[in-house]
Amino acid sequence: MKNILFSLFLLSFALILSNCGNLNKEAVNKEENKVEIEITNETIEINGVNHFISKMGSGEPLLVIHGGPGLFHNYLVPHFKSLAENYQIIFYDQRGCGKTDFPADTSSVNIDTYVEDLEGIRNHLKIEKLDLIGHSWGSLLAINYSKKYKNKIKRLILISPAPGNSDYFDETFRNMQKKRSEENTKELVQTMMSSAFEKRDEETFKKAILLGDKVNLADQEKVSELYEPMVFDKTRANNLMLVNSLLEKTYFNLDITEGLNLITAPTLIIIGGLDNVPFASTQLIHENLKNSKLEVIKKSCHYPFFETPKQFNKIVKNFLDPEY
Repeated sequence: MKNILFSLFLLSFALILSNCGNLNKEAVNKEENKVEIEITNETIEINGVNHFISKMGSGEPLLVIHGGPGLFHNYLVPHFKSLAENYQIIFYDQRGCGKTDFPADTSSVNIDTYVEDLEGIRNHLKIEKLDLIGHSWGSLLAINYSKKYKNKIKRLILISPAPGNSDYFDETFRNMQKKRSEENTKELVQTMMSSAFEKRDEETFKKAILLGDKVNLADQEKVSELYEPMVFDKTRANNLMLVNSLLEKTYFNLDITEGLNLITAPTLIIIGGLDNVPFASTQLIHENLKNSKLEVIKKSCHYPFFETPKQFNKIVKNFLDPEY
């Protein structure tokens, strides 16, 4: 059976290869208007694993789930600073990702445990009902959490949801391949087959990430800017690959639409008009979430908060505060 990986860039790698609490504070300067936004970090044990949590700004809390699986929250931070002027943005690295520890028991790297980790984080933060935001794979995790803990969700925002079933994954990969140049395909294969990649050389690993994921941007030349906050040292690189490999087993027969009728919280779905994920996949999620609204940003692909920040922020702020 062909492997199904969730991370859009790692999925593209697989397709190509098969075809050939510590607490600290820091201030972040927001260049647009020179407003300093404080970031507070902590590490807290959740379900036997030390999880890294980062809070930015102040106000009503918005909990943000990063994509992947296997990535970590850093790529999101610069693009949520605008929202942090009025809200407290809370990020965390998922089990085995980024600055969160890799579990001793690898069998705990599964969707059910990730849902329970999220519930543990909610309890730790003492938030009665979550405003939950998920990006890509993070949207699928947010949906699964909302199915089980529907009474703990205030509002839900799904950004560029990953494909809703296994068939749409295949179509997504085909769309990505169509956008990838022959030169980039060859370079990606060569990079991933290199000894430096096998040894998880930081520069080589990041090069592979950029080559793989650039097709998920409307302007592929901006991929380095998107990933500038991300550092893939040997540990994070190994963990990324392992988490992705372990979680692929969860969704061989993925159908995220099952049980969506259980979710009644107001839901905003934001996608780019140029996303490689088929529109039909997002439409299926939208139709099964009865209290959902779908917004399409025409000139964006898979990262609307990065590609079209003004439109993205306006849509989100209007959803959270209709009087905005």
